[in-house]
Amino acid sequence: MRDSIKAFVLAALFALICGFAALLHAAPWTGGSWQSLLRWFASACCFGFLLGGILAFDPESDIKIKASFIGRVSFGAAALMMLAVLWHSPLEGIALAGLLGAVLGYFGMLWAKYVDF
Repeated sequence: MRDSIKAFVLAALFALICGFAALLHAAPWTGGSWQSLLRWFASACCFGFLLGGILAFDPESDIKIKASFIGRVSFGAAALMMLAVLWHSPLEGIALAGLLGAVLGYFGMLWAKYVDF
């Protein structure tokens, strides 16, 4: 249980880092509305939550907390389902996002090592 809390904290930290990085690129003085700015911030947070969950549970990661494919799959599905809900997808879109997130979480560091900040 303690490992799950550490993994959630790590994923939340990655979510905030990605969100603030997106916020710096889409600042309000660029002419966009606050609503679209917050939606892009939350979208970047969902992507960061996905990456943080993968890094917390993948055995190839340098900052892993515990090696668990179930953790990667769960965090991946949750992150993309939150993204689908954020963008008001229909129920089928939310289910498809959950499936895609589970697949991305399962493959973990095979694709995440190519993400460059």
